[in-house]
Amino acid sequence: MAPFKHTTIIADLRELIRLLKFHKFDSDKIMEFHNLERLVGDSRNGSNHNYNIEDIVFYSSNSGMKSNPFVKAISIFLKSNYRLVEVLSIKDDMFLEYTLEIFIKGYKDKTKVDDFSFFSWHLDRELNTDGDYIHPYYHFHAGGRHVGDKNPGDLLMISSPRIPHPPMDILLSIHFIILNFLNSGDFKNKTAILHDDDYISIIQRAQQRLLDPYFFTFNKVLHNDYSRHNLFPLYI
Repeated sequence: MAPFKHTTIIADLRELIRLLKFHKFDSDKIMEFHNLERLVGDSRNGSNHNYNIEDIVFYSSNSGMKSNPFVKAISIFLKSNYRLVEVLSIKDDMFLEYTLEIFIKGYKDKTKVDDFSFFSWHLDRELNTDGDYIHPYYHFHAGGRHVGDKNPGDLLMISSPRIPHPPMDILLSIHFIILNFLNSGDFKNKTAILHDDDYISIIQRAQQRLLDPYFFTFNKVLHNDYSRHNLFPLYI
């Protein structure tokens, strides 16, 4: 399956849902699927280049993860809003518009869902990389819009994820959540899906579209939109 086709992306999203359910992400209450399924349904003809989704919700314990204050459980809300170019190419940036939000809630008591601490990560694109302060072309920003209207006394400081990072589409961002927030000891099927050949193929195609062009830039591979300085402004 050619990775640089919109129909491939839709097919991979549909297959990813099937694999996540096969590995019991739904029955073990690890993930909510309805918003992701709605996106695939709206894009079933393969011609929709807008990938906007309000919340893909994941649930996990805080086992093995440092947090302040201490919490017993966390919810991760993944919000994605981006528009792809009509013709995909390894030599060009795939995105015409791009934002990704990761909002985290931590609960001291699993039964009191209205009593939580929180934190947020915002991954976006900054075209003016040499403004008053340096802005990598794509960068994670701690806080983001979710934090602005909340009581700062409720902030949850958590040790994951870490920056910097290249852009991620929905496929890679779900993979990112699985790797960073789901504990293998608590959820045995994490290991199973990460070793599933069909899952690996999906992630590898997304990697070809997004990660390879980003990282090849640091090996001085010419790219129409990326430069080493833009991606990582410490390069001069």
